[in-house]
Amino acid sequence: MVERDPALAWLYQEELREAGFRVRVCSSLSAALAILRSQPVHLLVTDLASVGDEPRAWLPRLRRVFSGPVVGLCSRRRQGRSGPDFSLVPKSSDLTPLISSLYRHTLWARWSAAAGTC
Repeated sequence: MVERDPALAWLYQEELREAGFRVRVCSSLSAALAILRSQPVHLLVTDLASVGDEPRAWLPRLRRVFSGPVVGLCSRRRQGRSGPDFSLVPKSSDLTPLISSLYRHTLWARWSAAAGTC
């Protein structure tokens, strides 16, 4: 997870761990990319304000290192690309929509991996 605000990073980390996810928090995209180069992860959650509000600016850089699903947290309601590899979730103190999105992405990734082995 990329979140530059330490208090929010702690909140997300605690809540997501409670929901059953293993979580590693970074304060910048550069730090996340360094980790992604050496440690495989299933999906990436990032606060758009922490990496740049416009995914077209940073997503290609991320895709050179990580091909998995990305969930972007946005502070205002935005329309944008959504699918199995990228989606937007409103940033809120209620993490229910985020957790639901992470469950969907996790199931999709597992299904895709299993389908590739058949």
